[in-house]
Amino acid sequence: MRVTYIIAVIAIPIGFILSCKSDKLGEQNPDCPTEISFSSQVQPLIQTNCSTSGCHATPGPGKPALNSHAEISANASQIRNVINKNPGDPNFMPLGGQKLADSLIQQFECWIDQGLQDN
Repeated sequence: MRVTYIIAVIAIPIGFILSCKSDKLGEQNPDCPTEISFSSQVQPLIQTNCSTSGCHATPGPGKPALNSHAEISANASQIRNVINKNPGDPNFMPLGGQKLADSLIQQFECWIDQGLQDN
């Protein structure tokens, strides 16, 4: 009986610990009803608003190139930050443009929350 009690006291907390995830990367966000596709949603968003304008087609001081999944995902947090700023802010992006639609910003944020998938 004592051995069973000791096993239960040890096993139950271990089970709880193993069932919990501490990182939020890839965790389902309730504001993201569907999986976001990099190739059909994120990459066109970046190309239209960042790369084809010439600003982020090639790297330069303080401006990373944003052409590939690797480049975009490496800069995802910074991109999230600057697209959420207001147009009067000196760090607002897209530079000289209008604020992106909330739905596009949410798409990008969902892609980050879903683990920056290359899909």
